[in-house]
Amino acid sequence: MKILFYSIRFIWELPQNLLGMIVFILQRKKIISIKRIAGRFYFKNKYIGISLGSFIFWMPLLSDNNFNFPTVMKHEFGHSVQSVYFGPLYLILVGIPSISRVIYSKIFFSFKKRHWQNYYNGYPEKWADTLGEKHYKKLPYQKV
Repeated sequence: MKILFYSIRFIWELPQNLLGMIVFILQRKKIISIKRIAGRFYFKNKYIGISLGSFIFWMPLLSDNNFNFPTVMKHEFGHSVQSVYFGPLYLILVGIPSISRVIYSKIFFSFKKRHWQNYYNGYPEKWADTLGEKHYKKLPYQKV
């Protein structure tokens, strides 16, 4: 039954899963560790934080090193919940707004020489934080 569930979810999230596989292939030599939790692959790395269907790439923050499920990992897991909600529309409804916020924050930094403090205060980032905090507790626990 689990195989059927994960297969249907994989197909429902097919555009982001295909993109996730491409990112994995391009980043595979930069991956520190890989864990599989509840049908998702968590790729700990130093360079990229992005959630693409069943592929979650996350960077540990210095302040998160003592936690088993770091804040940034919860956030990316929240994006993966959004991926389940939106299916094939995820890249348009979440991906584009999220990448737009990343681009804006980089432009902000280049002009102001400080980080944009509102990155996580708008759509879809704040919602990803909320979903990640709410749903990660339901995951089969594994130390990551």
